[in-house]
Amino acid sequence: MLKQISAKNLPRDIFTGVIIALVSIPISMGYAQIAGLPAVCGLYGSIFPILIFGLLSSSPQFIFGVDAAPAALVGSWLVSQGIALGSAEAIEIVPVITLLVGLWLVLFSFLKAGRIAAYISTPVMGGFISGICTTIILMQIPKLLGGSSGTGELPELIIHIIP
Repeated sequence: MLKQISAKNLPRDIFTGVIIALVSIPISMGYAQIAGLPAVCGLYGSIFPILIFGLLSSSPQFIFGVDAAPAALVGSWLVSQGIALGSAEAIEIVPVITLLVGLWLVLFSFLKAGRIAAYISTPVMGGFISGICTTIILMQIPKLLGGSSGTGELPELIIHIIP
């Protein structure tokens, strides 16, 4: 694992790591808030798992980090259950959800269920990702204007933007 590190590439690798951290840390903090957690949870989630994975991985290239789609799904599930985003109850429930999703992913890996994704059309995936992006933007605009982030569907989000 460590024998792939060379003194020649070390400064470049450290510089690359710092640049990636500068980009991924704010994103992770925002995704944590979308998932119903305090921003500090995103800070921890963007640093420690990546360091552990990087030290244990044998590959010099890997993609690892938080994602908007799961964050939006977890946040919307919390809202649908009447759990306040950022509350102590949300902080207790989200790790349990994460563990259960991880167990399902391991099961799906054994079943080779990833083959099903080939049947999801590009327009459907594009619409899904565009919808999540729009929701994230509409949730963040009120924060930029000094208010609190909105929750719910499009009409509720717009009400939070227009005073």
